[in-house]
Amino acid sequence: MKTNLAPGLHVAPGRAVNTSAYGKFVGQWSRLFVPLVIAAAGVQPGSRVLDVSTGTGEAALAIMPVIGQSGRLVGADIAPAMLESARARLNEPAFLPVAADGQALPF
Repeated sequence: MKTNLAPGLHVAPGRAVNTSAYGKFVGQWSRLFVPLVIAAAGVQPGSRVLDVSTGTGEAALAIMPVIGQSGRLVGADIAPAMLESARARLNEPAFLPVAADGQALPF
């Protein structure tokens, strides 16, 4: 089955990404499991973290208080609209949004 969808949220080309829908349907799950992932990964103040498919920044919101201003958080997402939403939510110098495909990161 062939689809004509843009990368990111499976949005048809030329149509806007609905970041509020993403936050409502994906963000609620992130709020439940991300704190456990942060703890299991041993993230602590000063850590450098890569959040692949950062979306609207839901996981990043949980990570920032843990790493503090001495840490760095790179939020990578293929959809620029998602990065704009994440940047608006995380007005933190330690948060660095990067437009990139999670399967071909530029680092």
